[in-house]
Amino acid sequence: MIEFRSLTEADFLMLCEWLNSPHMRAHYQKTPITIEEVQGKYSERLSPSHPTHCHIARYNGEPFGMLQCYSLRNYPDFASEIGEHDGVAVDLFIGEERFIGKGFGKAMLRSYVLNVVPSIFPQDCKCFICHAKENKIAIRGSLSAGFLPYQDVIEGGVESLLLSFDRPNRSDVP
Repeated sequence: MIEFRSLTEADFLMLCEWLNSPHMRAHYQKTPITIEEVQGKYSERLSPSHPTHCHIARYNGEPFGMLQCYSLRNYPDFASEIGEHDGVAVDLFIGEERFIGKGFGKAMLRSYVLNVVPSIFPQDCKCFICHAKENKIAIRGSLSAGFLPYQDVIEGGVESLLLSFDRPNRSDVP
């Protein structure tokens, strides 16, 4: 069973180790990052009032990945870049390499958009995730989690695929 908890300051060292792992270099953290840079980037996101909400995914109590979600309305430059202004964007990575290729990415993404995102953004039923087209593994995982190809975009100068997930409105669920 995968569970989620909010990112805390105590996670920064683990996060730094994950981000500096060789498997993170190809698509997520292309250059080395210091603990000070991790603190600088993520400290402000610990506040409940920050527009980006970060979570640690755990399996049997063991942390293995990080996800974050944010309303596109709070990031108009990114929203313009992907051509969508309503909905919630989700980002994720598996930090513990031994969890890769075993279905954890698909499971954590699906559970996150069905269980965590609605508690933060109950009014938004459309979720988006964007992957570089060359990141076939991430695209395959998002498709397996129930996301559908939405449109080709250029994100940060990189040819990417925007995928969408229409989650049920809580009032539609019996």
